[in-house]
Amino acid sequence: MTGTKRRQSIPQWLGVSALVSAMGLGASAQPWAPGMEPPPVLEPASAKEAQNVDAMREGGQRKLYLKAAHDLLHRHWGTQVKPELLFAGDTANGCGIKRVQHPMAFYCPPSKQIAMALELRRSVRSAKGLSDASLLLLDLAVLAHEWGHHVNREKGLGPFSGGMGLTVKQEELAADWRTGVFLGWLMNVGALKVDDFSQTANLLFEMGDYERISRQHHGYPKDRFRALTRGLSSQLQPGQSIGEWTVDTSETFSRRLPEEPGDAPLGARRYEVRRFEIERGQQIATNLIGGLLGAASCVWGSQDQCVGMAMQQGKGRALGSYTERQLTLWCNSGTFDISADDFDPQPIGRDGKGQAPILASRDCNDLAALKQEL
Repeated sequence: MTGTKRRQSIPQWLGVSALVSAMGLGASAQPWAPGMEPPPVLEPASAKEAQNVDAMREGGQRKLYLKAAHDLLHRHWGTQVKPELLFAGDTANGCGIKRVQHPMAFYCPPSKQIAMALELRRSVRSAKGLSDASLLLLDLAVLAHEWGHHVNREKGLGPFSGGMGLTVKQEELAADWRTGVFLGWLMNVGALKVDDFSQTANLLFEMGDYERISRQHHGYPKDRFRALTRGLSSQLQPGQSIGEWTVDTSETFSRRLPEEPGDAPLGARRYEVRRFEIERGQQIATNLIGGLLGAASCVWGSQDQCVGMAMQQGKGRALGSYTERQLTLWCNSGTFDISADDFDPQPIGRDGKGQAPILASRDCNDLAALKQEL
């Protein structure tokens, strides 16, 4: 998010937006992502540099780690200007902020400063039980998002630059896209594991804002997830191996599990999978109740009550996250099942994520070949 005065104390890094986020972006500006063209200023960051930065997480030295990550991001994107990195207690020079303090995380375009003053154990409920090393990855993702705003201004909004006029939402989704590009590159060069990525992405989604009525709204979780994975998939190819994991689709990863007794006669194949899923039950319930109360307030209540209820619309959270599941294929019957869901085994083609057909095309063929040999 780009910087401005904070009107609320709610510690959401996604809640700080730009007063001038859309200024200074020429219509002819072009985006850049690794693999599209070389950086204009610096030599590209190497896999070794990225791995060295990742190794620093275990030390738990937040400032040292983020400064090294800041340098890596500069080399990665090759921007002409390197923003100044600020921490809690530092003096800021623009966007109406004089002193950086929790819960500030922002990029200020006029001063070209990035602030990283989030205390994540206070900001994210799910972060309280995590190790310092895990939280530093979330810090890194936030820093990559703020860097995304800076790169947007130098290189354009990428796939989110269309439309009649630039909006805060376009700016934020473009920064999410660039975050995905950077995280995907880290995975590609062996500096970020699949489980670390999925956990960090889940924490990012938890920190999101959902106020569509607000001018500063950054997009619903599905919008932001698609922007992130669009960037991620620019760096990763289906079928690519990342450690023990395989990239199946832009939203799914898998690793093969050992066979269990009785699997062979059924042609069963078992996998541990990571799949992004959105559970809409709570969102629908929250918005439905809010809508009913809002209608009542508008009909019988005061104008202030009506506006107050209207401001609640869209705040029900779609609980989107990477789930940890086991997927079982039965090659003989052409069916699959996902653990811990509400569905019985289904035909492989009905997997809405498209993961089961990919696994079947890859791993059921060996069963067919074996039958032909016999």
